[in-house]
Amino acid sequence: MQSVKKLKFRTCNNVVKSSGADDSTSMPANLPGDIFRQHFESQFKPLFCSRNKVKLSVQISRESVEEQEQVNDESDWNGFSDEEASPQIIEHTTTQTQMALMSKAEIKTFMSSKPPTQDLSSFSMTPNKATQDDNHTEAENIKNDIALHRFLSESHLLESAQNPTLSGNNRHKATDLRLLDLGSRHSILTQKNMPMAHRKGIIEKKRGIELKRRKNALENGIILEKVAMGNKKITRKRHGNAIGDPSVGRLSRGILQLSRKDIKNIQGPRQNYSRSTSAKKKSLAKVI
Repeated sequence: MQSVKKLKFRTCNNVVKSSGADDSTSMPANLPGDIFRQHFESQFKPLFCSRNKVKLSVQISRESVEEQEQVNDESDWNGFSDEEASPQIIEHTTTQTQMALMSKAEIKTFMSSKPPTQDLSSFSMTPNKATQDDNHTEAENIKNDIALHRFLSESHLLESAQNPTLSGNNRHKATDLRLLDLGSRHSILTQKNMPMAHRKGIIEKKRGIELKRRKNALENGIILEKVAMGNKKITRKRHGNAIGDPSVGRLSRGILQLSRKDIKNIQGPRQNYSRSTSAKKKSLAKVI
């Protein structure tokens, strides 16, 4: 019985050794965990290697991801387009280009000779509501001032008119006054070519109307504007000749120009010798 047990034990050891040898050939022995695995398999059933399963699962997952990416790329790609790339065409319908608007602060910094001390980004492009309200009220005040000025300047036209609104000849006079206020040199009602008698009559009538207006203003205590006198001729007086200029005449382009007055001053008063001698003879005869 002992010999039979020994044979069974030897055969078991041989089987375990042969299985261990096969496993050692299949798996590398240089890993530190292989020694413990072989010892465990020598006493118990052999274990299946989990690393191969992990490697296979990783490879399968990678292959599935690559296949899915290829399918997505194929679904996104629609093939080559038949249209060729054409150049971009820009048409300018207007000859004038629109310039970018600048604020007052930006224009001031641009026109000044000094370098800018502030950044342009600090200027707010959108005006505040307070500034908008101020601009609106200021525009209304200017409009009212212009209307009041026109009413005061055209009030004398409304005195003689029965209609409160300007009409007919008064309307032409009002437009003439407005043009003169804007800087017109001559009145639109003046006529260049007309008979002298008519012109003198018009001037006399205007003068009479002006005198009557000033007389009424003086009686009522109204202060009017000052009377504009006739235009005085501006005479330039010579305050002496410059250094190097001649004392007589005027030198221009290397030519000395003498006037009649200069020649008379040079010659002096003309003496009539015949009259002087006759006067002397008469005086001598009286004495004798």
